[in-house]
Amino acid sequence: MNSFKSHITLILALVSILTSIFLYRLFRTVLNEYQHTILNNYSIVIVSTKKIEHIDYPLISSISQIDISSKIKKLKKKFENINLEDISLPFFYKLKLKTLPSPAELKNLEEFLKSFPYIKRVLTYSSSQTKIYNLLTLLKLISNIFMLAISALGFLLIVKQLEVWKLQHSQRMYIMELFGAPFWFKGAVLFKIAFLNSLIAIILSTISIIFIKNSSLFNMIINDLKINLHINYFKEILLLLTISLTISLISSILVIIGKK
Repeated sequence: MNSFKSHITLILALVSILTSIFLYRLFRTVLNEYQHTILNNYSIVIVSTKKIEHIDYPLISSISQIDISSKIKKLKKKFENINLEDISLPFFYKLKLKTLPSPAELKNLEEFLKSFPYIKRVLTYSSSQTKIYNLLTLLKLISNIFMLAISALGFLLIVKQLEVWKLQHSQRMYIMELFGAPFWFKGAVLFKIAFLNSLIAIILSTISIIFIKNSSLFNMIINDLKINLHINYFKEILLLLTISLTISLISSILVIIGKK
């Protein structure tokens, strides 16, 4: 019964670590995709008195002129007595950015654009953009804390389990060492147990991943965010299996080395 409890403890510790790693990677992927979506829909509008072909600035991805012909037609219909042909209208441009800027980067970009005498107006929508940037930064911070907290708790459980395994197997491994048994043979039982626990942990973790992937809440959030989430679940599970086997292998080696 005690042996069963010890295995359950290690399996639960591994499952908590593996699930937290997957959730962390999933959450970061969702945030990055959402950030790309925001970036595609976000642009800076500038008003210039002359045509602009290019603006050399690291943050700027592209510049395109805004077609205002439809607006002019509406104005002509509304103000028929005014000859708009005699009015020199400014040029309107839309700037696309390479990355979502921080408030400081956005302010520096705005000051850079305003330094050109022919640029009369710069619309950055900084208030809304800053709120979005701060929200994404906060979510990333929370995901990092969550990952570290769960991993730390799981690691502590594994350390405690190592102490139990030391007491259970130290005498047997010491006797085998007296008879000159090689390192791998002394720890064969522990390696077998570690491998079995890793397989059980990855199976339980895979069930959790499938449940999260197919949950209505998760899919509703993804649809509401209007993002295309492309995740190679086979690759993720393979990565988690590698991590699980590595943790179990290192744990077993530490038990064997510290048997005395």
